[in-house]
Amino acid sequence: MGFAALAERTLGRASPLTLKLLGAEVVESSMDEVPKGDSGTWDTTFSTDLTMRHIGLVRGGWLPAGLALEAGSVIMIDRCTLTDLKGRFKQGASGQAGRDFVDWLNDPDARLNPVLLALEGNQREFPSRADIQAQMQEHIAHLRQLLPKATVIGDAPDVMEAITTFAQEQQAPSERTIQFLLATAPLLRHQVSRERLPWVLREIACTALRCGLALTDLVVVCAISAAAVNKGRNSAKHALKFTQPNYTRQDAFNAMADLRGLKSFASLLGLVPNERPMLCTSDKDLALVWVGLNLSQFEFGNGPPAVKAQPVDAFLPRAAGLIFQQLVAEMAR
Repeated sequence: MGFAALAERTLGRASPLTLKLLGAEVVESSMDEVPKGDSGTWDTTFSTDLTMRHIGLVRGGWLPAGLALEAGSVIMIDRCTLTDLKGRFKQGASGQAGRDFVDWLNDPDARLNPVLLALEGNQREFPSRADIQAQMQEHIAHLRQLLPKATVIGDAPDVMEAITTFAQEQQAPSERTIQFLLATAPLLRHQVSRERLPWVLREIACTALRCGLALTDLVVVCAISAAAVNKGRNSAKHALKFTQPNYTRQDAFNAMADLRGLKSFASLLGLVPNERPMLCTSDKDLALVWVGLNLSQFEFGNGPPAVKAQPVDAFLPRAAGLIFQQLVAEMAR
């Protein structure tokens, strides 16, 4: 499913789901016009009493987290998901009434990895190597207790070493993202008028270059979206934490960590083109960034992963997109 279906949905509520099933085979049917054994592409809407508190980000869009589960594929989770799982499954906790799609993650086919939690740390600042290792061990232990049927991965020594090395490599570019967010926040504290939009977009682009970021960097595109969208909820502005009245380094760090998680997930999709990993989150604004960017063509060669974005109009209005393209072409010269 895509941007509109998620924007219209209220998390935590049981409501009908409309799905497009590609290459589906009918295994049972009560309708003569749809015989058993028939196959094709089907659009179907079904009602369920299951609520949906967690969004499963996947290649090409999203699904309810449990519905996106595919045997053997890695499931990355974020902090809000772990917090919700503790409230739902922890022994002695009050729990939450009713059934939810996330319950399906407690399944032998599920392979969970809390690496994003460890990389973020719990101090709203870059964690040390020791902190990352301690966080991985802590979160793996929690998940194994909460979801005993699932397989929780990430504590092998070579994996731990790879995670800490990745964190060190990412600290410099992550710091550049934080500095960009701190410099850009004052521009986007209030809604941008149509008259001021070209000037604000140019300021965003100049700030990105001063901070050492490419104009096509994910955080820059999100800032452009935060400036351009003036109807309905501005998901990019919320994801960047620009709605905070006094924007701090801690807010910028949290926003950077969320976007770094999306980048890491996109890289994973490029590394395993024949698998269907998932990023599980209950942060609707962050999920709307993923589907709003409409990412495709995940490729991983010798250099950085190549990902193509074709943002939907609701995330990046056409007029702002054209201004942005002109800025990219002008500043590349």
